Amino acid sequence: MTNEEKYFKVPKTFGLSVLLKLTTKNVRGIKISSDGEQFTSNVPMNTLTDAVNATIKAHNINLKIK
Repeated sequence: MTNEEKYFKVPKTFGLSVLLKLTTKNVRGIKISSDGEQFTSNVPMNTLTDAVNATIKAHNINLKIK
């Protein structure tokens, strides 16, 4: 399975929750669901990565990685 075919699944955190919510409001067709422990998207990883990057750029968000 290539990255184009893999769906986004990641453990749930507050910061990621806010970023994904903002992304779903700003990019059509992207839906994020949660089972309480992790987020899952309805689009492949590359599509979601591009959408999140566009959201970060559009809102001038600076991420700090620990």
